Amino acid sequence: MSDEMDDILKIFFEECDELLPELERGLGELSDDDASKETINAIFRVAHSIKGGAASFGLERLVRFAHTYESALDCLRSETVAPNDEIVRIFFSAMDVLSDLVAEAKGTGDTVDDERIDDNIKKLKSIIEMGNGPEEPASSESSPVPENFEPVAFDFGGFDFDEPEENAEGGDFSVQFTPHSDLYVRGDDARNLLLGLKELVPEEHQDGFHVVCDQEKLPASLSELPAEEALLSWTVTVPQAGGQVTEEQIREVFDWVDDVCDLTITMAGGNGPDGGGEGSLPPLEEEPASEEEAPQAQPQKETVAPTPAPKVAPKEEKKPAKHVKKAEQSPSIRVDLNRISMLMDMVGEMVIGQASLESVLEKSGALDNQELLKSLSVMRSLTRDIQDAVMAVRAQPVRSVFQRMHRVVREASNLAKKDIALVLEGEETEIDRTLIENLTDPLTHMLRNAVDHGVESPEKRREAGKSEQGTIWLSAYHRSGRILIDIKDDGGGINRERVFQIAVQKGIVAPDAQLTEDEVNELIFAPGFSTAEKVSDLSGRGVGMDVVKQAIQNLGGHVSIKSTPGQGTLFSLSLPLTLAVLDGMLIECRGSTMVVPVTSVVELMTVKAPQEIHIIPDGTRVILVRGRCIPLIYLADALTLPWVEPGDKPAAKRTEQEDQLIVLIVENEAGARAALVVDGIRDQAQVVIKSIEKNYRRIEGISAATILGDGSVSLILDVSTLIAATTKRVDTRAMEQLVRNAA
Repeated sequence: MSDEMDDILKIFFEECDELLPELERGLGELSDDDASKETINAIFRVAHSIKGGAASFGLERLVRFAHTYESALDCLRSETVAPNDEIVRIFFSAMDVLSDLVAEAKGTGDTVDDERIDDNIKKLKSIIEMGNGPEEPASSESSPVPENFEPVAFDFGGFDFDEPEENAEGGDFSVQFTPHSDLYVRGDDARNLLLGLKELVPEEHQDGFHVVCDQEKLPASLSELPAEEALLSWTVTVPQAGGQVTEEQIREVFDWVDDVCDLTITMAGGNGPDGGGEGSLPPLEEEPASEEEAPQAQPQKETVAPTPAPKVAPKEEKKPAKHVKKAEQSPSIRVDLNRISMLMDMVGEMVIGQASLESVLEKSGALDNQELLKSLSVMRSLTRDIQDAVMAVRAQPVRSVFQRMHRVVREASNLAKKDIALVLEGEETEIDRTLIENLTDPLTHMLRNAVDHGVESPEKRREAGKSEQGTIWLSAYHRSGRILIDIKDDGGGINRERVFQIAVQKGIVAPDAQLTEDEVNELIFAPGFSTAEKVSDLSGRGVGMDVVKQAIQNLGGHVSIKSTPGQGTLFSLSLPLTLAVLDGMLIECRGSTMVVPVTSVVELMTVKAPQEIHIIPDGTRVILVRGRCIPLIYLADALTLPWVEPGDKPAAKRTEQEDQLIVLIVENEAGARAALVVDGIRDQAQVVIKSIEKNYRRIEGISAATILGDGSVSLILDVSTLIAATTKRVDTRAMEQLVRNAA
C-alpha cells in the first residue's frame, strides 16, 4: 500500500509541475490587463487542485499556504477585489512560495523559510480583507467540545438558506447536490460550488437564485456529530435568465468534484432539461435526493408548470458548445521518460542494424534482386515512420522551461532594483525533451546577465528617453532543421571599449590586439570574464557566460551575439532538434568517411581549379557563386587529417592544379556560407548520433560521431563551427568587391 501511495504522490507532483506554469501564465494575463473571467477561474482551479492534492497526503505546510492563496484568488473570482499591479505582484510573490513549498514537499528544494511564508500569507490576507472574504481557520486540528458549548450562528458567504419563493419563473433549473466526505477531505467545500452557480446568473436575475440546505441528517446533539462525515445536501434554484444559463454551464461548475459529489439537474416542473437523455446524472439510490426526501423543492414543483419554449431554447443553444468541448479533449497517459528514452535507443540501434544489413547485401551482390530492393525500401520507410513517431512522443513545447524564466527575471529585477518585463514568444515550439531539461541553467544565466548588465537602471533609461520599464524578449522558432532561441533586451548594448579594457586587465587578450566588433563581443564568453565592479547576489564572480557557452556546445549548439549601442543586445542560441538521429550526407575526405547534416547542405557543385578560385590579400581562397563570394574550406587541412587511406595505396594529394574540385556549399543558421572541398560524395543516410566528447574528447569542428552499416565509426561535422572559424576572419563584402575588381 505504501508503494501505491508513493506512486500516487509522484503523480501529484507531476501534476503540480504542469499546474504551476498554468498559474504563472494566468497571472501574466492579469498583469497585462488581458484576463478574462475564465482565466481567473483557471488560476483559482490550480490553487484549489494543489491544495486538495496536498491535503490528501497530509502536506500541512503546503495545504495551509495553498488555502490562503485560494481564498485570496476567490476574491478575484467573486469580483469583490479588482486586480491591480500591486495585487498581481503579491500573487506572483506568493506563487513563488507555493512553488518552493511544492519543491520542499517533493524533496527537490530547500526548506522554505517560515518568515517568508508568514510574510506572504499576511499580504494574501490583506487581499482577503479587502474583499471581506472568509477568515482563515486558526488550526486544522480538532479539539474536544466543551460541556458548556452553545452553537453560534455562522456565515456561508452571503447565502441565505430559506425556502424558495413559490412564484419562481417556469423553466428554472433545480440543482440538487450531495457532497461525499471525500470532497471535504481533499480541501474543497460546498461554498465554492454555490459561488460557481451564482456566478452563472446575470445580476438582473439574481432575485430568482435561491439556496436550500437540507439539514435532516444532522444529529440532535452536537456531541453526536460525526466530524468526518458529510451530512448536508443542497437544492439550488438557478434561473435560466432567458436562455443565458444552460445545463452544460451548470455541469461545468461540478467538473472538478463529479467523483465526490452526487448531482441531479431538473427543471422546476420536475423534468430533466434534456428530457432525461444523455448527460443526465440521476442520484444514487441510497442518496435521499428524491422528491419525497427533498420537501423544500416540492411546493415549487406543484405550483409552477414548465413551458415548452424554455426547454427547447437552451437545448438548441448548448449543442454547439458540447461539440466544441469534446473536440478539445484528447486522451493521454503518463509514461516514464526512461521508457521513452529506451525506446529511442532501440530505434537508433534498429537504424544501425538496417544500415548493416544493406551493407552486407550490397557486398554480396544481392541488391540486384528487385523483390529484395522493394522489401528493403519498405523496411527503410517503416524505420523512418517509427523514428518520427518516437520523436513526436519525445518532443515537447519549450513552454515548460520558458514559463520558469518569469520567476528568474522577477527575482533578478528585485535584486537589481529594476522594473523589467519578460515577453515570451514561440512557447509552442517543440524540441526534444532531453534538450529542454538542459536548457534551464543556460537560459537562467543569460536572463540574469540581461537584467544585471543589459537593461539600464530606471534613472539611466529616463535620461536616454526610454520608458522606465525595460523589456526582455525570449523567443523560440525553427529554422533550417534546428531550433533557435533568442534572448533580446532593449538596454544600452555592449560597451565594447570597456569589455576590451577588462579583457586586457585580466590577461585575456594582448593590449595591441586588433579585434573586430564580433570578436570583442565574444570576449564575454571567456572564462573568468566579468564587467561587474563588485560581487553581489546577482553577478560579479566571473562565472556564467562561459558556462553558458560550454553548456550549449555540449548540446551540439552554438551561441552568437549582436549588439547595438543604446538599443540593446541579442543572444541567439542554435540547437539541434534532437540528440538522437539525423539525416546526413556521407562524404569522403583523405580516405575517411564523414557525415554532413543534410539541413546544412545548400548545394553540391564542381569548381575548375585554379581558374575559378580567387585569393584575397589575407590569403583566403574564395569562389564566386551567382554573385556571392564564398570562402573555401579545405576540409582535410581544417581537420588536419593524415594523408592515408584504408588499403595499401596511399591517398593522392589533391591540389588546385587538378581540373575539378568537388565542393559542398554549406550554410549555418545565421545564413553565413562556406564551400567545403571534399574528395567525393558517398551516399545520403540516416545516422544515429553518438557523443564523441563522452566517449573520447572534444574535437574542434566535430559535433558527434556515428556508426555506419559496415561497423566503422564516422565523424559528424560541426558545420557552424567550421564556418565561424573562417567567416569571422573574412569580411565577405570586401571579398566580393575585390573579386569584382579583379574581374
